[in-house]
Amino acid sequence: MVSPIQIDAPEIHIPKPKEWPGLMQRKLREYKRVLSITKKPSMDEFKAIVKVTGLGMAVIGLIGFVIFMIVQGMGNLGI
Repeated sequence: MVSPIQIDAPEIHIPKPKEWPGLMQRKLREYKRVLSITKKPSMDEFKAIVKVTGLGMAVIGLIGFVIFMIVQGMGNLGI
């Protein structure tokens, strides 16, 4: 018989509906603070970000393709 999962985490707090207005105001203040300290990247920074992101996507895609080819090869061998 499978026993139900028990979660005993007192640090998890789910806000009740009466706490939502205060929660929204706090979140909006946090978002405003983050937006106030950010800046628009220069073209050189943007190009560097695009290159690194593209390289990361290519590496992850290559790893996935290699794994796919290994699995296909194992299927052809009957393993």
